[in-house]
Amino acid sequence: MSFLYLFDMVDFDDKGEVCATKSCDLGSARANYLYLLSKYNQTLLQNEKLSIPAFFKEDLEGVLVSIRKGEDFEIAKSQILENCLNNVKILAKQSKSDKELISKLNDFVSENDKEFADKFSKAVNNLQLEYIITSISGNVFEELVKTLCKVDALQDKKIKSNIYKNIIKYNSLVATADKVKNTEKTTYYKQALLKDKA
Repeated sequence: MSFLYLFDMVDFDDKGEVCATKSCDLGSARANYLYLLSKYNQTLLQNEKLSIPAFFKEDLEGVLVSIRKGEDFEIAKSQILENCLNNVKILAKQSKSDKELISKLNDFVSENDKEFADKFSKAVNNLQLEYIITSISGNVFEELVKTLCKVDALQDKKIKSNIYKNIIKYNSLVATADKVKNTEKTTYYKQALLKDKA
């Protein structure tokens, strides 16, 4: 299972199902998980240059509020997945737990995200590439910790959205660095190599 660091917003029990964290009760952790799931979907939509479905703009917040109040988590998760990209639905069907789904999504994002391709094109070998990715992920981590320390950071919708996007960015960068270390070629690393040879 791939690396996941979720900044105490979400945690998983021994079976890989969402559980309470040190700072979040079960309802809040489940709502955070569903929001994270929607943000992974949004990241993939943006990578494909597709628009965000109306559900995520109009209905998602109401679903998350009901989950914080103790409503049925599985029904809410199904409702969100119904509105996700087909690739997300496929990964959900292949996953045996909540943690496995997020891990699979994280691997999928790290293999498909092209955001850092240009920065990586100057890397001569895997060691340099791994160093660059690790350096960027460290910066993202520091920024996240600073933002999360701010009082009521999660009350502002825009800040909350950016926090979750950066959680995804951080985890996908760490997953990518690990792939590079093990000489697995990610999509954007392949592009960088092709760019170097052109």
